[in-house]
Amino acid sequence: MNTPTETLDALFPIVPGPPPSPLSPSRLPGITHESSAALQKLLQENHKKWHIFFNDKGFHNHVSHHLLAIYYLGARAPLLEAAYDAHVSYMRPAFESPESIDEQNFHEHLGDERFYNSYLEFFSSAVLEKGAEATIEEYVFSPKANILPPASGKQPMHMLNRFLAGLLHPLIHTGYGAEFGLLGMVAEGLAQTAVHRPGALVLTPPSLFEYALATSSDRASASISRLTSLLPSLVVDKAQSMLGTTLSSPQKGVHALTIVSRLLHDPTLSAFALGLTNLDENELPLQHVLHLRSTAILEAADEWGVDATNAENVAAKIEELIWMNVVFYGVGGWVGRKSSGTGEFNADFFFVHLVTSVLFLHSLVAHLSPTSTAVLLRTYFTNSLALYLSRGRPALPIREFYDAAPDTLRVPGAHPDPATGALVPADTSPNDWLPLLQTTLMHPDDHLCKLQRALAHFSALYGTRGRGHFKHLEEGAHPLEGAERLDGTLFVRVAGLTADRLGWIREGEEKKGWDFASDGFFE
Repeated sequence: MNTPTETLDALFPIVPGPPPSPLSPSRLPGITHESSAALQKLLQENHKKWHIFFNDKGFHNHVSHHLLAIYYLGARAPLLEAAYDAHVSYMRPAFESPESIDEQNFHEHLGDERFYNSYLEFFSSAVLEKGAEATIEEYVFSPKANILPPASGKQPMHMLNRFLAGLLHPLIHTGYGAEFGLLGMVAEGLAQTAVHRPGALVLTPPSLFEYALATSSDRASASISRLTSLLPSLVVDKAQSMLGTTLSSPQKGVHALTIVSRLLHDPTLSAFALGLTNLDENELPLQHVLHLRSTAILEAADEWGVDATNAENVAAKIEELIWMNVVFYGVGGWVGRKSSGTGEFNADFFFVHLVTSVLFLHSLVAHLSPTSTAVLLRTYFTNSLALYLSRGRPALPIREFYDAAPDTLRVPGAHPDPATGALVPADTSPNDWLPLLQTTLMHPDDHLCKLQRALAHFSALYGTRGRGHFKHLEEGAHPLEGAERLDGTLFVRVAGLTADRLGWIREGEEKKGWDFASDGFFE
């Protein structure tokens, strides 16, 4: 892609923008001018040289994800360059599309990866002209992009559905752009959205967008929301309220984990009842589940609810999604160790994406109107539930998990010998996150750094949640067993299990990988 230098610099400036929300991740110390220059150079090179899919099977290019995740963690320039080089050997070169994309033919080549380059040029121009907020609203959340025929006799474009397709990769990619203020990442994420095929259409019903047809003034508030999110003096009290005692009791709608408990105890949703244990070789579990039980998932979303005009309720609902997805991955992975093939923690590659994607919701909604925020959170919730069911609905024995999974890390290798006078000399890793993030920085697996930075951020936000915070979830018609044990140590427990499963290679352990069991958590 032959992009002028000044355009590349506008898409990928040397200093990424500040976090868009006080609830977005705050970068760690270690970032320097040298590392920022290296990041810019490598992101621009990736933008110009490589296709968004590194093979013809639609596997996603994660170069920029890896770079931004470890940059956030304070990686020096040589480490950024080494991470980039680790991907180059299998990258697929970018190539010119058969024709350019404009407003008139935008709909004609959706879902065709041969047109990625043209969609990238289209969205690069759009974000530079209109900004990220207006572009995302128009091409992902508007009725035009989803339910209105683009031309006579043509099917709707279903852009939000594409945004959530491919294990949420378009959302993740665009989320990096939203978090780091990088228009180039937004353009790449939207171009990736355009070349994905729609998947779970039933989870983005037309009714979600019909209301938006009558709320033309709502989208204008997106820019106001964005402006407010960038003025800390206006939002610091609100942020403290979002993280304080105001969220200690249930908010509007049924709690996400209560809905999960109901699904757990519904005999019609077990892996065996759904027929997941004997699918045909070419049948996709997710599509199979949606064909049989989409109504149950959509009804759950109706009860969950979100008041997107209320910032505290939005923050509360995103927090629910964070706890839910980390419980899916962490507690589900612990109980699934017997079916992991190793007898260890089942670090399920599919559930990993629920954790790495939910990280970006605070950053994305900072750019969206209330209507689009409500649509995003609802559809994200239903897609998360659908993936959970399609992986076999693993049991979630929270109490047993807390009894077994340590809240302090087992850091292998040699340890320092503190001098006389050191405080608590028996504990040479008084902050578990520091050695964990150090080993994460050096691990070549790009999903690991994404996951661990997400868990570290969730710990920073919600680590003060004490035992008993979720006690109310053990009450009512659908109690979540063991919910009283849930507390802010969940994130370090899950991070430790993941580090053990993937290997502490900085400390000399063998590099290991994720669990890809095609048949989910079935015994």
